[in-house]
Amino acid sequence: MLKNRNDDEFPQIPEIGSNRAIEKNDSLVWDEFRAGNESAFIQIYQDYFDKLYGYGMRIVRNEDLVKDAIQDMFIDLRKNRSHLGNTTSIKFYLFKCIKRKIIKEEGKWIGKLENLDPSYYFQFEYSHEQHLIDQQINEEKQKKINLAIENLSPRKKEIIYYFYHEGLSYLQIQELMGLDNVKSARNLIYKALNLLKVALQASS
Repeated sequence: MLKNRNDDEFPQIPEIGSNRAIEKNDSLVWDEFRAGNESAFIQIYQDYFDKLYGYGMRIVRNEDLVKDAIQDMFIDLRKNRSHLGNTTSIKFYLFKCIKRKIIKEEGKWIGKLENLDPSYYFQFEYSHEQHLIDQQINEEKQKKINLAIENLSPRKKEIIYYFYHEGLSYLQIQELMGLDNVKSARNLIYKALNLLKVALQASS
């Protein structure tokens, strides 16, 4: 159990991976795309371009690089679609692809350690518009949360983003961040949330 989820300082979120209807729809659209359906490809492109752009800009501060990487990724996917594997989450599949491509373009390797190269960048803010969080949170508390997030390491920012903002499962987070196992993902989330809790208590 993630005890911090029920604390006043943190929003409650639904259980990860419980939306089977979305997974089923993703599987159907992805299979149609792999089978050569051009409408399915256009749907995926239109549905995810902006989300991939926002995600990419959290990884690297280079708008041109991110846009080029997204375009190149979709070209590669379209060209090789008959050889692609199946997926129940298009977003997760595309996140893996674009993160790998951006890191390759930057010539960097994030690795599995907490002590990352200081040039590694990951940024996001807690916003009341996000559908996974409590929309009734007041502006003052939102500012405190964002200040606490800003003081986290890039690695901890990244895992909080995946868990709260994108609603990814522990298994997906483990794979996306290159962690050794699911337990490592859980532990990193616990550490990040505990640091946020301490920072918020100190600012009260």
